Formats: sequence, C-alpha cells, structure tokens
Amino acid sequence: MDNEIEGFLFNNYFMFFYALALVLSLFSYRKYFDSVLKYLPIIIGYTLFSELIGYIIREYDDIQIVYLEGYSYYNHLVFNILDIVSFLYFFYVFYKSISNIKFKKIILYGSVLFIASSVINLFIQDFKLFPQMLAFTIGSMVLIACIIMYFINLKSNQTLPNKHNLLLWISIGLLMFYSLYPYILYAGYFDYELYLKFHMRQIHHLLIALLYSCFILGFLFMRRIGPTEEI
Repeated sequence: MDNEIEGFLFNNYFMFFYALALVLSLFSYRKYFDSVLKYLPIIIGYTLFSELIGYIIREYDDIQIVYLEGYSYYNHLVFNILDIVSFLYFFYVFYKSISNIKFKKIILYGSVLFIASSVINLFIQDFKLFPQMLAFTIGSMVLIACIIMYFINLKSNQTLPNKHNLLLWISIGLLMFYSLYPYILYAGYFDYELYLKFHMRQIHHLLIALLYSCFILGFLFMRRIGPTEEI
C-alpha cells in the first residue's frame, strides 16, 4: 500500500498544484467574488476532479466509462468535456476583461469557430475514444490570441502593478501551457514512440505544474477586484 501511494504521488505530483490552487482560490475568494473570475474556483475544482476520475479509469479495470473491448481504460471522454468547458470559460473571461471593441469581436468570432470545430470534430473522431484534435488545436489558437490581445489591451489601460493582477498571472500560465501542449498531444496521438522517447508525459505534467504555479502566485499577490473593474 505504501509503495502504491508513493507511486501515485511520484507520477501525479502535478495534482498537488491543482489542489493548492483550489485552496488558495477559495481562501482569497472575497477579493474577486463579484468579478468576472468569480467562477474560477469551480473551474479549478472541476479540473482536479476530472484528473482524479481520469486517473481512476486509467488505472483500475473495474471502473470504466467506455464499454468496448480493449478500450476500458480510455478516459478521453472526461478530458474532451473538460477541454470544451475550459476553453469556453476562458474565452468568456477574456471577452469580459478586454475593453477594445475590435478585440472583443475577434474573441466572439473565435469562440464561434471553436464551437463549430468541436461539432465538426465529432464526425472525424469518436468523442468517447479519442482526443478531439481539430477542436483542441483551434481552441488553443483562439486562446493564445485572446491572451495576446489581453496583453495589448492591458498595456494601454494598465491600472494595477503587474504582480497584483490575478488575470495576468493566469494569462502567463495559460500562454506557456497552450503554446507547448498541442505538440505533446499530437506526438502522443500520431507518433507514440516519439512521445515515449522524449518523456512527453513528464513534460506534460511539468507544464501543468508551471500553469498552476502561475495561478498560485496570482492568488498570493492579488488585490481586491471590484465588479466593474478591468483586470
């Protein structure tokens, strides 16, 4: 039992960053409860829950969500749903946080494009069995564009010292993660030998740790955000 616990902690250490970010998001909730980020603890908690469910499905034969021979350990359904929720949530956050009308329209069009790509992807890959490559690629590109536009908008309307801006920390983390993770996803899907050779699973876990380290720093340094205040 001790070896099993040690193995879980060693191979899934990144979940600690999820958990710590969730605790801090709740502890500091009074600072942003009426801002555009008010649903952030739910998103973090849902992400942690999805990771735990995905782990259980992958590691325990008695628990499964795909009842097809040879696919009992497949957990892509959990993460495909998580991806859709996460992308749409952050599109909403950046749309509400950017004052530039042109940028807001781009985010709106990008969101529609992502939704359309998610529907199209249903006819290309089985939603229960495989990662939705087209939808994830489009979603990542739109999110990176949102972050860049947010940086530009922030530069012209800066009202907070950088270290006190929660969304800035979140944006940095998201930019690092989604600039690199699509390559890992593609390698795992199209060239698994390459995926194993370069230890991309470990790199993936490190990217998660870096992403949520930015969240954690944001919660530690942030100051009160008002309901109508740009962040």
